[in-house]
Amino acid sequence: MPRHDQSDRSSRRHVDPLSGRPVLVAPRRAERPHEEALTACPFCAGNEHLTPDEVMRSPMAASGPWEARIIPNKYPFAEPFPPAGDGRGTDGDRAEPVPARGVHDVIIESPRHVTSILTVDPSCWRASWSLAHRRLATLADQAPLCWALVFKNSGPAAGASLEHVHSQIVGLDFVPPLVASKLAAVAASATDPFAELLRSAELQARVIATAGNLVALVPPAPRQPLETWIVPRHPAPWLHAAAAEEVASLADLTRDVVGRLERALPGADYNWWLHQAPFAREAGADGWTASATPVVPAAWRWHLEILPRITELAGFELGTGCHVSAAGADESARRLRGD
Repeated sequence: MPRHDQSDRSSRRHVDPLSGRPVLVAPRRAERPHEEALTACPFCAGNEHLTPDEVMRSPMAASGPWEARIIPNKYPFAEPFPPAGDGRGTDGDRAEPVPARGVHDVIIESPRHVTSILTVDPSCWRASWSLAHRRLATLADQAPLCWALVFKNSGPAAGASLEHVHSQIVGLDFVPPLVASKLAAVAASATDPFAELLRSAELQARVIATAGNLVALVPPAPRQPLETWIVPRHPAPWLHAAAAEEVASLADLTRDVVGRLERALPGADYNWWLHQAPFAREAGADGWTASATPVVPAAWRWHLEILPRITELAGFELGTGCHVSAAGADESARRLRGD
């Protein structure tokens, strides 16, 4: 495979030869504008001309007021797939970089210029999660993709470059090693690890709040003080397969948890991310094709991990993958409950 043309600013996927860790090299990410450099916020209602054409909106009408929008990211780290049959984008030699293929969207969560989800209109907040739910369903039907992530960077310490409330969706043509290792651990377990997680949280008073079928809890080994996960009570591989009522419960529960975080530690930045199973795909000679029987452990549940950015990752964390936290699970749960 010929070496990558360094003048090409498209995103590439490299793989670390020792750990197998993928690295997406995306030169255009350096061009992202920061708040202080903007004369107008591109995410505010009335400034739609400053963004790429939207993918979907709520309400669905193409004109008139909107509550939430999804647009393509102007500075993606995953490139669109080439037309089928043009011979580009194959993995080739693992030692060489390949195109970073996928979908990278932004979810604009309010037409108003607000910086906290706690000040988003409740209808807009539910609409944002409903749009994410719909978008994941459409990505699940795009055969080159095999996995997708919904994530939020809230605040500068969490990596946000714009303060207007927004999240992001990324669909990829590979399953990240972290997700693959989680799936393997669940598959290899003699019990249901998620059921054990919920049971231990209830026994040890680490449940923070509930909404419908969902439970917000402090995990037994929080990486940062006040880390919280949202987990369904029953196996559920994909959020996009959830009922609308469960998506509304997720919207309500995320607002509840962020409110508790704000009361426990005012002004804390945070990240969250959705870990769900790979789409119903299997690897074939021509890439990822639809499969009626995805290889997903029966016990698997999608879950949302909410990580406050209280202390920076330093040499020990980066060098070992281990984390050091100033507060354990019990103390974090007490603070989030307000005990």
